[in-house]
Amino acid sequence: MPSARPVSFASPAVLRRWFETHHGSEAELVIRLFKVQAKHRGIGYVEALDEALCFGWIDGVRRSLDVESFTVRFTPRKPKSIWSAVNIRKYQALEAAGRIREPGRAAFRRWDGKKAPYSFESKPTELAAPFLKRIRADKKTRAYHDALPPGYRRLIAFWIMSAKKPETQERRFALFLECCANARRISLLTGKSE
Repeated sequence: MPSARPVSFASPAVLRRWFETHHGSEAELVIRLFKVQAKHRGIGYVEALDEALCFGWIDGVRRSLDVESFTVRFTPRKPKSIWSAVNIRKYQALEAAGRIREPGRAAFRRWDGKKAPYSFESKPTELAAPFLKRIRADKKTRAYHDALPPGYRRLIAFWIMSAKKPETQERRFALFLECCANARRISLLTGKSE
């Protein structure tokens, strides 16, 4: 489905008026947003997101447009959508400032409290206990693992534990064990063969 033509807004107030009129009747809004160096031409991303949250809408697909601007597709938030930690904080600040409107409150009330599963917000920092136990079972593997820099160990833990399927976690862990046995790092995580 092709996106609608991008719409530019001169100010957050003009965008707010659009949301006041159309928040309940439109399925999407593609906004042309301006980068910091071109903000004199129209609103930027943060301003648009703030107004969208006030009316229960959320940002989605972002596409480059030209050197000064890009587009972001905004849509009404779905009833079971998950709120990111960033948007929860933004919502709370907007509510405290008296800017949230009833559609925004209704969208927040529908949220079931589940935290966002976004990788940047919920990084696993350790391997699961069964994986650690298998590392500890072999002296050579344990010595190599323990000698790795903490940042690389966190990266490995995230890479393995962020896989959704247990079989993918197992496959990644097996590759890590093989690399430990050969005293080398996983090349796909380092960007080069080691």
